[in-house]
Amino acid sequence: MLEFDLATLAFQIVNFLVLLAILYYFLFRPLRGRLNERSQALADSLQNARDQQAEAARLRDEYERRIHGLREEADEIVAQARQEAADRGAELMEETRRRIDRLTVDMRTDLMRQRDEVVAQNYEGILDAIVDLSANVVQSVTTRRTHDDLVQNFCASIYRLPQEEVNEYRRAIEGRYPVAVVTTPVALTADQTKTVSDTLSSLIDRQVELQVRVAPELVAGIQVRLANRLLDNTVRQQLNRIRDRVREDLVERMGASA
Repeated sequence: MLEFDLATLAFQIVNFLVLLAILYYFLFRPLRGRLNERSQALADSLQNARDQQAEAARLRDEYERRIHGLREEADEIVAQARQEAADRGAELMEETRRRIDRLTVDMRTDLMRQRDEVVAQNYEGILDAIVDLSANVVQSVTTRRTHDDLVQNFCASIYRLPQEEVNEYRRAIEGRYPVAVVTTPVALTADQTKTVSDTLSSLIDRQVELQVRVAPELVAGIQVRLANRLLDNTVRQQLNRIRDRVREDLVERMGASA
């Protein structure tokens, strides 16, 4: 059987406890302190990481808010710029339209002024050309019957003259040879010649000698010069009267000198 020495066992137990105490104070305690420090450092690191993550999330939210705000501001700026551009475009269009209107009025006024100047400088020739053209047109549609009617009307009008005018014609022919220059666009017939001669003889109460000549430009009718008097019942004379009325109207409207 094994025999135990209590003293030796007790000594060994004491030595073991002393060793444990030494190990605790010089090894385990410092080691636990370091572990605690390491744990605290690790906990601090974790907390710091959480704080940094939270700060990063806050910064991200702030960044997103700013980005959103910048986008809204940019959209507002773009919308404002578009509106200003539209307003400016409308303003420019309106100004352009006003300028075009002014230019149109000025151009129309200038054209009318130039037209009036041209007409004022050439209206006599223009009116004569119009009368000539009208005479050609009328002559192309005028018949012999129209001419005969005008000759007949002329003779009838002589018989309807008031006595005062008849006396003036008779005084005008006093002391002169009783000759009448008769001009017609076509030759008078024998009957017409006799009728005109009798009519003029009755007018001055003397036998009248006729000098007849043909002038186609008179178109139709009869023209008689007796002494210093001219009796005209031709289409050309009527056209000339129309020309004179138009001329007077032009002079009045444009202030052109006669």
